[in-house]
Amino acid sequence: MLVSLQKIDSDLLVMPSGDDAVAVSNRLQGRIFCELDGELVHRFNAELAANPSPDNFNNIGGNSLWPGPEGGAFAFNYLPHTEWLVQPAINIQRTETHLTQPAKTVVGKTITLRNRQDATVELEFSRTVLPLDIGRITEKYGLQGVAYRTLDELQAVEGCDLAQTLFCAWSLEQFPGGENVIAFGRCGKNAAGAVNTDFYGNPGERLQHYGQCFQLGLGGKDRFQIGVNHEFQPELIGAYDRQRSLLIIRRTWAQDGLYFNIADNDQPRGPYSAADGYSIFNGGDLGFFELETIAPLQLNVHGRGVNSLLWSETMIFKGESQELHACLKQYFQVHIEG
Repeated sequence: MLVSLQKIDSDLLVMPSGDDAVAVSNRLQGRIFCELDGELVHRFNAELAANPSPDNFNNIGGNSLWPGPEGGAFAFNYLPHTEWLVQPAINIQRTETHLTQPAKTVVGKTITLRNRQDATVELEFSRTVLPLDIGRITEKYGLQGVAYRTLDELQAVEGCDLAQTLFCAWSLEQFPGGENVIAFGRCGKNAAGAVNTDFYGNPGERLQHYGQCFQLGLGGKDRFQIGVNHEFQPELIGAYDRQRSLLIIRRTWAQDGLYFNIADNDQPRGPYSAADGYSIFNGGDLGFFELETIAPLQLNVHGRGVNSLLWSETMIFKGESQELHACLKQYFQVHIEG
């Protein structure tokens, strides 16, 4: 429940949405959380939120905004001669409220990051959160629902030299579980060519393709991740959680701009070896999964990186299995097996 969040952040910014509410926490770095049917939908580590580490990664949950790339030559999660880390600007620095209304919340902060090239970039980090009306969908299929739209932006205070710095807005939305969860996606083109498994831990037979759609069985002990190439016109990703009777849909829109590899590996084929607009992470023994949306980097007329804007939508439905399957198949045109 949002009460557990309010114990940590007494100034939690809450907006009504659908059958419940969506909330934004400045204390928790601008993370977004949803409540549906009186229960917190997102993963939330209350103990860690109450007692965050100043050094180690505070993996609290919710929907957080990160800078990409994670790995490769321009990594923000590997500095020169270091192991994997999350920098203080993302890990502990709070956001501030820029606007709060019943149907619009804007939070932001100015952050400074280093990358593996030892280059420094100063970014204006902002999140605009808007409740999203999905009433006609929930009414048609007899479901409960909560939904929101975000505009996430990272804007360089000064333009960046692409020989030293790449950055993009990357929304990582965490949900508890994995077992009995089927992730999926739909593309405008053949899904088999769209899916990128060049992260780490290939999902193997857990990944299946059906024309324009794919499905991915989550769970198990192993961690793995896939991406979905923006050039194949991906329309959505999502997850069906049989245990919690939830259907989750995430959408973003392809843009003109520079897409690049955000993967957490050395990216041996270089930073432009992938161009994903979505990603799905299976946490394995961590006990959670992520549905992620990714924006390109926008360049100015001089070819310098200036900003990255990410429009995303999250829709969460709760109901009986038959109605959830009907909604997914008929409204979102995705058929899953299992």
